[in-house]
Amino acid sequence: MRNPNAENESTPETGLAHFLPTQIISFSDSHGVHSFTLSPLKRLAMVLGGVTLAIWGVIATMTVVLNSSADNQMRLRSAALTLAYESRLEELREERDLLVSQLEKTTGRMQIAQTQLMAQQESILQIGAERQEMDAEIGAIQHQLESALVDRDAAAQEASLLNTQLASLQDLMTQRLGGQQDEVAVVTSITAALADAVQARDMEQEKVESLRAELDNLELQRNLNAQRQDRMLSQLEDALTVSMVPLSRMFDAAGLDVDSLLANVRQNYSGTGGLSDEQADAQPAFDSRVQGIMMQLDELASLNAAAARIPLVIPVRSGYRLSSPFGPRGGRLHKGLDFASSLNTPIYASADGVVKFSGTQSGYGNVVVLDHGGGYETYYAHLNRRLVTVGETISRGDRIALMGNTGRSTGVHLHYEIRKDGVAVNPMTYIKAGRNVY
Repeated sequence: MRNPNAENESTPETGLAHFLPTQIISFSDSHGVHSFTLSPLKRLAMVLGGVTLAIWGVIATMTVVLNSSADNQMRLRSAALTLAYESRLEELREERDLLVSQLEKTTGRMQIAQTQLMAQQESILQIGAERQEMDAEIGAIQHQLESALVDRDAAAQEASLLNTQLASLQDLMTQRLGGQQDEVAVVTSITAALADAVQARDMEQEKVESLRAELDNLELQRNLNAQRQDRMLSQLEDALTVSMVPLSRMFDAAGLDVDSLLANVRQNYSGTGGLSDEQADAQPAFDSRVQGIMMQLDELASLNAAAARIPLVIPVRSGYRLSSPFGPRGGRLHKGLDFASSLNTPIYASADGVVKFSGTQSGYGNVVVLDHGGGYETYYAHLNRRLVTVGETISRGDRIALMGNTGRSTGVHLHYEIRKDGVAVNPMTYIKAGRNVY
């Protein structure tokens, strides 16, 4: 048999065969001996395949390791972000609770101030009436004093005349050295009349002094009352300024026209007050200042009446989160605010009004609509339960519903809308405006 390697041994191999010579692999089994030949190309392909497989294994291993490391980093980062978000959310809740507490205290102080304003208003009117009575009494005393002064002057004149007559008679008696009986009688009569005149003059003088003392006392009381009135008016003016400033800022922040609001209120509510024309004529300076305060009080009452019918407070008080703001969402306008909380969280009216609708609407589910007048309406949607009926009069802060998940809703929340003349406006503008007042 010829040796297959004999030719290879005699012929030197070149090129690829020099590095990867042809190799014959033989093996035997029960059927006999088998063999196959590995050419240089096959061996090269096997080497390249092995190298490729090794490289792929290294790359795959590195990829798995890097992905695992990246996943761990993402999980750690996500956990850190979640912790930071929860911490910030808790801080915001604490700040909100603090603001709610401060607002409640501010509202209480404003109510107390308004009560004091009303009480001081009544006191001013009462003091004005007392001052008018005192002025009338002073006028009467001054008239009596003038009469007493006239009587006193007449008595003094009469006494002076009698003194003159007495002196003449005394001279005459001296000349006649004793005079006659009738002249003595005349002197005696004149002396008695003179004594009476002097006594009457002294009585009138005492009366004048008494009237002057009483007049001085009344003048002192009137001055003290004027000072007290001035202090009370100053306190009222300061209190009115303190009360008006936050209301004015609130209306400005909400972009509301104060003049149109006041006109609307005065059109629906009317009242009269102030001092009478007689009082105004009697004390024009005092009346002018009081009338100014009365006008400010009327304006403050009108502003409070207008503010009561504007939705300026958050309709949810207990723990909540703002899950969706007002504005574009999913290619459409989200017309309100979404407040997410637990099932049956109480919902409160954000302003005074009348229940316009209480039922179900497509998309809104259970919904309550309040009409506040002046073109304002508020919508409370996705409710679990409605607590009011159509036509019912509602005050700000009344509980009107319970939070739910009805209609087109992906979770328990309240959809809250404000509409002005039928157009949806951003409720957050009004909530932020009323934050420092309510």
